[in-house]
Amino acid sequence: MEKHQKFQWLKREKRCKKSKTATDSVWCLAVGGARYAEISHYLCICSCPCGGCGPKEEIVLKIPGTTAQINMRLIPAGNFVMGSPLQEQDRYTGEGPQHLVTITEPFYMAVYEVTQEQWLAVMETLPSEFGYTPGNPVEKVNWNDCQEFISELNTKGIGTFRLPTEAEWEYACRAGSTTRYSFGDDLSYSKVGDYAWYSDNSSGTTHIVGEKEANTWGLYDMHGNVLEWCSDWYGAYSAGAQTDPGEPSSGSFRVLRGGGWNDYPPGCRSAYRSYGTPTVTGNYLGFRLVRTSQ
Repeated sequence: MEKHQKFQWLKREKRCKKSKTATDSVWCLAVGGARYAEISHYLCICSCPCGGCGPKEEIVLKIPGTTAQINMRLIPAGNFVMGSPLQEQDRYTGEGPQHLVTITEPFYMAVYEVTQEQWLAVMETLPSEFGYTPGNPVEKVNWNDCQEFISELNTKGIGTFRLPTEAEWEYACRAGSTTRYSFGDDLSYSKVGDYAWYSDNSSGTTHIVGEKEANTWGLYDMHGNVLEWCSDWYGAYSAGAQTDPGEPSSGSFRVLRGGGWNDYPPGCRSAYRSYGTPTVTGNYLGFRLVRTSQ
């Protein structure tokens, strides 16, 4: 530091790189010469209306014109081994071969499955068989219905949404784990009821989202409650490493993940795969949203 440098607190407008708007309260420590003829640099403390220029760990998005909101968690970029090993208890053949997957960009995933309240706010309809309970996951929606919901939601000005790819879904479900479930192997199925609504504890119906334990990344009901549609066509895995794998170019069935209220515990494992035609519906089929991190 120069011998005659002095400091001065000044209020200064600073613009956010993301929102392009002036930050609302900026105080800068100006560093300059003895008479402040030249200010060499600023050390600024600011608060920004958009929340800052980087993605937040968690965001809450209000659906305009309604009281419904969408909670989302930032899922970091990274890599994981997709599928289950040959020796995994109660595995199915479609879960292999295991292969390395790299997710190169962070993305937001909904903390909860899409609820009846959210569906009603966007679509103004009530498809659910179990009657209207705002916090229950919407069900009896097919893959095509989900696309209509997303198209309408994307007109609301709160971001660009889509279904997760199958790879994104399993990556987020595992949350860094390599075990049968995000919370461990649970070979005796003694803990699955702490994390999932499934055949033995659901009483034959869906339940309010978020009542069970979350995984390490703060996502609820990744095991059980309703099966969740993914964007992909269902197809056999490749053994080779993949980067941001997309869906096969064509197929007859769309991927479903996570197990539902009517599934046995093996069907709620992280690697378990199911599928259905884009038009099939049922009171055990729902979905979860993904949003870009920008």
